[in-house]
Amino acid sequence: MYTLLLHHVARYITLEEPAQQLFCDALEVKKLRKHQYLLQEGDICRRDYFIVAGGVRQYETTTDGREHTVHFGFEDWWMTDRHSLLTHTPSVYNIQALEATTVLQLHQETLETLYHTVPQLERYFHRVLQQTCAMWQQRILLLQKSAAERYEAFLKDYGPIEQRLSQQHIASYLGVTRETLSRLRSQPGRLSQ
Repeated sequence: MYTLLLHHVARYITLEEPAQQLFCDALEVKKLRKHQYLLQEGDICRRDYFIVAGGVRQYETTTDGREHTVHFGFEDWWMTDRHSLLTHTPSVYNIQALEATTVLQLHQETLETLYHTVPQLERYFHRVLQQTCAMWQQRILLLQKSAAERYEAFLKDYGPIEQRLSQQHIASYLGVTRETLSRLRSQPGRLSQ
């Protein structure tokens, strides 16, 4: 259960076995059914979630009921609402399981305590946060591109998991209609061909 996470940690820092054990002991396993929420709009996010199996999407719902997917997360990825977590304010996002999903959750207060006990973890989470910031910068740039360019970038970033996502969720992520997505998919020369 913890092997995937420890491999992820090892990409950034060296964590000796006693520190690994302390870290793993601080984590709670949570299993989600398809469509079950990890976080709902209006709740205050208090945890970081490492996805061990399955997948989730992070999205907001507009006042007119439209959903805007801002992020997908699958195995070997961290997911949270960083703004809600840091400011202790209600989330504007939902994080929902796309399929049966298992996460390791880490409460923010527990993490702060771990930073004192295992200082290397602060370096690890700093690196994870840097990766997250880089991803959000790319997401902002992506939204300024044409629909075709957004789709090509999506295939580059999420190509291996495209088949695990519904057309509706992909279209929501790209900011296009399902009809536009169908046209984009049918164009010759796309990356996945």
